[in-house]
Amino acid sequence: MTKIHTFEEAVSVVKEMGIVPLSSFIPEHPSLESITEKAAWHTGEASDPWLWRDRFAGEGIAAYGRFFKKKPMLIDSRLFPLWCRALESSMDVEERYQDGLASRHTVRLYEVIRDNPGIDVKTLRKAVGLASKEDKAEFDKTLIELQSSTEVVIAGISDRLNEQGNKNGWNSTCYVLSEVWIAQHGLNTVRISAEEAKRELLADCKQRWSEEAYSFVVKALGKH
Repeated sequence: MTKIHTFEEAVSVVKEMGIVPLSSFIPEHPSLESITEKAAWHTGEASDPWLWRDRFAGEGIAAYGRFFKKKPMLIDSRLFPLWCRALESSMDVEERYQDGLASRHTVRLYEVIRDNPGIDVKTLRKAVGLASKEDKAEFDKTLIELQSSTEVVIAGISDRLNEQGNKNGWNSTCYVLSEVWIAQHGLNTVRISAEEAKRELLADCKQRWSEEAYSFVVKALGKH
């Protein structure tokens, strides 16, 4: 695939492929990293792909998060409700906790995001008691767990402000429940079974993706 240089071109690729990971881990499949110039990253310019990922989420063009294999990716908003149904856990977070499959931190993180839609990551860490440097690994692990079950998605970014209300430091990533993100952007939830959702997704991928990429996602969804 030829290199792209604008956000609009990236939108076209996501719409065409359905899912575009940030880095290359799906064989024979484009990633945002592979279709852009390395020199364009982290420049802070409009052509910076690092900034596009949050714009995708904020504008409702594509969902952004670590939905499987713990890898960050963009999923076309039209397909995201179907991915949610295919990847979601058979038990809610409280049931997983009761069965010993989730930690109390997982439950608390879910509850705080549910009660504070669009909460930024710094505030979220404080709210769940994982704000120290030593707790970062546990916080990241828990947050990825909730994204892998499609319960939580990145909502976009917010300006980091100081006590005087002035911008201070890097922008901060914000989180919201996937169901809220779907509703905010006028999408419809999927009511079919998880297995039927997986079949529909695989049929869609088979039409668009290379044979190698399709085989990879078959295995990935089968193990999820």
